[in-house]
Amino acid sequence: MRIILTNLPRESEVKDYTTREYLLTDYSRYPPLGLLAIAAGVNPKHSIKVLDVVVNGMSIDDTVQYIVGYNPDILGLSVATRRLYSMYEISRRIKEALPGTKIVAGGPHINYWPEETMQLGTLDYVLPGYGEKAFPLLVDAIEKTGEPQMLANVPNLYYRSSDGQIHSNPPEEIPVILDSLPFPNRRLVNLNDYYTALDKAGMTTMYSSRGCPFHCIFCDVQERRFHYRTAESVVGEFEEIVRLGIKEIHIFDDTFNVRPQRVKDICNEILQRHLRVRWSCRSRVAPFDREMMRLLKEAGCTRIHVGIESLDPAILKFMNKKQTLEQIHSFFRLCHEFDMETLAYLIIGFPNETREYRNSLLERVIKLGITYAFCNILFPLPKTQYYKSLLGNGTFKEDYWADFVKNPTKDFELPLPRSVEFQKELEVVANEFHRRFCLRPEFILREARKSLLSPRMLLVKSKLAFSLLPVARHRVHTPD
Repeated sequence: MRIILTNLPRESEVKDYTTREYLLTDYSRYPPLGLLAIAAGVNPKHSIKVLDVVVNGMSIDDTVQYIVGYNPDILGLSVATRRLYSMYEISRRIKEALPGTKIVAGGPHINYWPEETMQLGTLDYVLPGYGEKAFPLLVDAIEKTGEPQMLANVPNLYYRSSDGQIHSNPPEEIPVILDSLPFPNRRLVNLNDYYTALDKAGMTTMYSSRGCPFHCIFCDVQERRFHYRTAESVVGEFEEIVRLGIKEIHIFDDTFNVRPQRVKDICNEILQRHLRVRWSCRSRVAPFDREMMRLLKEAGCTRIHVGIESLDPAILKFMNKKQTLEQIHSFFRLCHEFDMETLAYLIIGFPNETREYRNSLLERVIKLGITYAFCNILFPLPKTQYYKSLLGNGTFKEDYWADFVKNPTKDFELPLPRSVEFQKELEVVANEFHRRFCLRPEFILREARKSLLSPRMLLVKSKLAFSLLPVARHRVHTPD
């Protein structure tokens, strides 16, 4: 059978003001890791293609035209809620043009709203949860013309019976240790398409764990249980990536350092195998200690991404971050001691935040010696505690996300949870933060030196720098 797996175009996506546009478009291009992961387990007798419409800049029309020309037996769509409209539009058109093609959807949106997505009427199947093992089972069932007994063996599957009713299969128990999952099949994409502006060469992402046991009110991570791979499995994937010629790896975990001993085991495994590779990870500022930082450095880790979110203790408590200012300061002291680069994520726009804090944020960040910093704006993502609080206190009069899920509309825009004037102020602050942080002479000189041996990376960074030049350079003064 012929199978296409694709992500979805940015065209007509939900207007989300969390991250500034120049960081979304100029900072990075990440591979469609979820699609590559589920493709890895499909029987090689099938012809499977992964289409990255985002990296190729494809529109909804482009995507439909490509799929129709390929005429697949199975079309798999990876769906994030912000791109639900494009999923609906593409699946509707494909169902009209290719009625024999079976369309299945998975991804973060499906994990939240599987039945509601089936009720849109344009999909044959939706598959929430981990798809690495379930999707190959579904392919086998479709090959057997959708025999009911075979469909019943696909865990978590939603499908329609002959009478048109939606059925759902029970989920499978997800093991704590994930070593049985296959490595993503990165050979299905052009590896040269992917990079970040922070690296020295082309890169790829990988997961060493899934889930985050913390409960920050703004976060939409759906898996609260922590599932992980052993050091042997993680470093085995490192070795495969290196064999593909990739020079940089970014571990895309929600929280890499939940189990400190596992981090140390991974580092020791890299050292024992004499593997030389540059890599980075996403972690919390705690737990960290000197031994862990030393091992990370020796094992080739060059940068740690951390969500510090705020430098105001009251705001940290409000967001349920479960970290302190002292832990933040201790983390950056360790990074300086071991010459470890850092990327810090910050959020502005909390209800109890003052203008004085926002105006002092850049200076405080620079004083901490943070290598890179992103300043985001608080946004009510679906299912988050923050969004629920806006419904509970009457700021939002109706459940806008639930309405959108049932009736996806083009360019959907959630009402602001704050005044228009305050929103504009936050956007000016975020733009000014990035402009002043990234256009410091010492920052520019350091990044230029890092990119001297890579014309491509120098071009990427130059493009990002130019995108920062025209952003707002004044402050808007409105009441707190």
